Amino acid sequence: MILTFAEDFSSEATLDTELMGTPTSGLNWNRGVLPLITIDNLLTMLPNITFTFSDYAAGTTYGKFEDSRSKGDIVTYGGAIYQSLVASNLGNQPDESPTKWLVTNINSLRVKAFLWSVKENMLSALSLIRNLIENQYIYNVSENVLTLTGDYNGWAFEPKGSDYVKIRINQMSLLADTDDQVTVSVINQGSVIDTITLNPNNGVLEFEDTDYTITGKGTFYFVFPSQDVYSDSEYNNPLKYKGFVCYPVVGEGDTPEDSTYVKSYRGNGLNFNVTAYLDSEIYIENNEIDLAKMLQVQFEMDFLNLAQHNANNRSGHEQRIIMDKNLLTFQTTDLKSNTVARKYESILKHTKQSINATFDKFLKSPKRITVKSSTL
Repeated sequence: MILTFAEDFSSEATLDTELMGTPTSGLNWNRGVLPLITIDNLLTMLPNITFTFSDYAAGTTYGKFEDSRSKGDIVTYGGAIYQSLVASNLGNQPDESPTKWLVTNINSLRVKAFLWSVKENMLSALSLIRNLIENQYIYNVSENVLTLTGDYNGWAFEPKGSDYVKIRINQMSLLADTDDQVTVSVINQGSVIDTITLNPNNGVLEFEDTDYTITGKGTFYFVFPSQDVYSDSEYNNPLKYKGFVCYPVVGEGDTPEDSTYVKSYRGNGLNFNVTAYLDSEIYIENNEIDLAKMLQVQFEMDFLNLAQHNANNRSGHEQRIIMDKNLLTFQTTDLKSNTVARKYESILKHTKQSINATFDKFLKSPKRITVKSSTL
């Protein structure tokens, strides 16, 4: 874990080893923050819900709880609660598979749910929630029938400007001279990773929803068997699109994955509606240790806001300082004194400057931009 909780000798609460281990960043959630931020105080303010989980079933495939955040990936076995640590977790008995299952408890799960919200709030504060280039149309409408060369034709996509750009194919349309279904193969690093079925309408431009997101490294090819299409042989500039590079390709080979593809510069009847956005999850995964201080101060602010507004805050709690509304308001709003709010704004500004040095400046624009273009 990037941050974990240090031992809190004022509390008898037990958290699992994932929350109490050695932090890789050297920072703890509850050290270097306001003294009132303790494990007991946090648990006092979190919803006190009674959870029930299913018994472990050897024939069930479980997902990685950290990714799925699903109660279905939490089980009970031998009187203990276990959290699945890996995806495709099948046939691994919890008490005999410490690399597959983590012994946890209700308090730990309550805290983890809060930490998820802290990370989401940090993403929002840093403008890392996807808000980039929406609905770039790449299309070519023609009345001319073109007989495609090669065995396969299609388009290649790859990110531009940052390794953290994610590309989503919202819609596709194939202007083929047929009304028969056509299979588009998605190829990455020499393998077919998916297929998309399109329904041409004899050259009529009709976009079909695909909602296909490109994830992973390398160039992604969307290709179909060569045939007659409606398209003009016009030049396509692969660098004109915002957030990604794309260009037509022609392939020679027996199968889509075995074909050799070369770049082309003319339309081939395949059209797209594409969205590009920052892949904040990958960015955080790759740089989380450098964002540890931002995570910690976000946790501090969220804790104080929780204490100020959350209905679960019990008035009979022994540390009544967390009920002092004036103190809470002062710490979360005053930017002139040595407050949490001032520290938060300072670290937020510094972190944003670091991110701006990483991301393509145009893609970091907070404004939503709609770009419509064609292959002409």
